[in-house]
Amino acid sequence: MSGEVPLNQLQPNMNSFATTVIVLDPGAHRRTQNGSILTMKVADATGSINASIMNPEFTETFKPGDILKFRGAYTSIFQGGLTIGVGKNGECKKMGEFVMVFSETPDISQMPLPAGVTDRRSDDRPPRQSAGGNRFQRV
Repeated sequence: MSGEVPLNQLQPNMNSFATTVIVLDPGAHRRTQNGSILTMKVADATGSINASIMNPEFTETFKPGDILKFRGAYTSIFQGGLTIGVGKNGECKKMGEFVMVFSETPDISQMPLPAGVTDRRSDDRPPRQSAGGNRFQRV
């Protein structure tokens, strides 16, 4: 994994890095106006983190134990926690299954953010209204 970033070294607003992870919870596809987003929990030997694949053309699904290589990944703050994102300019490729040492702790998405780092989707602005309506509101 030379040249790759271990999960415990991720910082907010990192861009264009590579990492190899194992899928702990494959999550689900969520439909959006621009396609779909796949959110899942992944891990490496240094910890676990939430990951989102936000490519409108991406329809592949994964199983627990799948080993994935992210290239062109970035980090962002989502719902108050650090998250890995892979967009349309990035790559998510299945590299194998079940043969990877990993640790579920620490959960990097649940760790406190560094001083001065905030979620861009802060609670001080009103929720977005969509044409189809959203039955769920942020409280």
